[in-house]
Amino acid sequence: MMLLDAVHEERILALLRRLGVLAVVLLVVVAALPGVSAQEGKTFIFGSEGNPVNLDPAVVTDGISFRVARQGCENLLEFEAGTTNPGPGLARSWEVSDDGLTWTLQLVEGATFHDGTPFNAEAVVWNFDRWRLTDHPQHFPEAVFEYYEAQFGGFDDASIITSVEATGEYEVTINLREPMGAFLNNLAMDMFAIASPAAVEAAGPAYGTPEVGYVCTGPYKFVEWVNDDHVTLELNENYWGEMPGNVSTIILRIIPDTAARLAALQAGEIDAYERPALEDIDVINATDGLRVELRPSFNTLYLAFNYRIKEFRDPLVRKAISLAMNRQEIVDAFYLEGTNVANTMNPPSIAIGFNGDVVTPYDPDQAKALLAEAGYPDGLSEVTVLGLDDSGNVTEEEVEKIPVRLYYMPVTRPYNPNPEAIGTAQVSYLQEIGIDAQLETIGDWAAYLDARANGELLGLYQLGWTGDNGDPDNFIGYFFTAADNPIPREGFYQNAEVAALLQRARVSTIVEERDAIYKQVEQMMADNADRVYIAHGPVPLAFRDTVVTYIASPTGSERFKEVVMK
Repeated sequence: MMLLDAVHEERILALLRRLGVLAVVLLVVVAALPGVSAQEGKTFIFGSEGNPVNLDPAVVTDGISFRVARQGCENLLEFEAGTTNPGPGLARSWEVSDDGLTWTLQLVEGATFHDGTPFNAEAVVWNFDRWRLTDHPQHFPEAVFEYYEAQFGGFDDASIITSVEATGEYEVTINLREPMGAFLNNLAMDMFAIASPAAVEAAGPAYGTPEVGYVCTGPYKFVEWVNDDHVTLELNENYWGEMPGNVSTIILRIIPDTAARLAALQAGEIDAYERPALEDIDVINATDGLRVELRPSFNTLYLAFNYRIKEFRDPLVRKAISLAMNRQEIVDAFYLEGTNVANTMNPPSIAIGFNGDVVTPYDPDQAKALLAEAGYPDGLSEVTVLGLDDSGNVTEEEVEKIPVRLYYMPVTRPYNPNPEAIGTAQVSYLQEIGIDAQLETIGDWAAYLDARANGELLGLYQLGWTGDNGDPDNFIGYFFTAADNPIPREGFYQNAEVAALLQRARVSTIVEERDAIYKQVEQMMADNADRVYIAHGPVPLAFRDTVVTYIASPTGSERFKEVVMK
């Protein structure tokens, strides 16, 4: 990898000075943090940037939760290490009918859940029914099964999956309403891991919380979760599968502060962490016994609009905001070399559907002209919140005037290495074209995601995405296939034409057709500036030399059973 050089450091400091942000000290020395020391060859301690939201993968969308749950929860198919190629998991083989509507899977025999109950076809059927049927007793009304809804077209009769049947003790048959190009990739995604029916039924809505954790079939059992401190997992002595690594205990130390994670690595209190600060990379690589490796870029940072804001429903205003963003300056200041400026949701590294012809320049003069054309020659300092009807549709009723707000994320993520500083830059770009925006955030990561899910981030807001399965149906398709109706979690975005095209791509099994549709949709959304894309960046991972083998995944879905320690 290319190291952070003096020119790059100066770019960061120059931008921070221009924005009035206090430059951060490049190396922070703090007292050693209390915690468990790694036992050589046995314990792997990973520095987590925050708490999980929940350890039931079916009901969360955040990478921190998935990082923990995937160590003990397994899927019918699993991605081959370091790839997005689906291979055998709890299903050892499968076949599909000629019409693409019926999949028959042969399951592993002899596996058990962590509670000792048997894994079999009936357990698989129970999990699928829980995800897709809203009247299932464990489809908890307080839970949000967002991924199932997004990846499989909805719940109940709207679901592409019409039935799941146990056609043998270790055979499952899944019937689809329409063929699905990404079906096998979907089955390998973290959120479709198979949980113990008995454990979920016993725990009820508490399943996945610190009191219960997860109960699955995988190599590591849940031990404890102490909020704001650690999560501990231990080896499942009855694990049915292979163990390429030699880790018997996993501890995820919760250390929200980036400088504190670096200090913990230097002190030997953790073995690895994700996303060291850009200015720390040379420090790590120059320190004996420490190193940085890169996870390939497979993500997108964006600014979303909440379409309850009357002014944001005008494409001229949205285009002005998009043209105001100096994406290249953000990339140069806050990201590693190899980062791409983002003009679309789908990243260049995706298999199909990337439209390299879409380019949004930095043009503040044109942005000001568009604002004037929209009726705001003097810019904007406040905006109008519109009402909602009983069906969740945005109405023309003007509810209140509020300041223009730009919400930054309260945690770093693979696609966003410095949310507040990047948000400060974004606010400065808006101010340059006459939009007087306030920079704000909401609580912790769980609270921020809840506010986003409910459409409560009333302004512009930062968010992003790391792909889960290598397919564009899990990038642009995940967000907008349901856009024939307003989607609260996408800021009440609605575009029936976009939704229809994405649905066509979802059910097509012809690669060339899918590729063309995704490129068409990206162009349509760029023409309307429906969302403001910022960057696609590689993700640095910091290690002590106690870690010999760590296979990085483009989706971020590393399984620690493959880690080899000295």
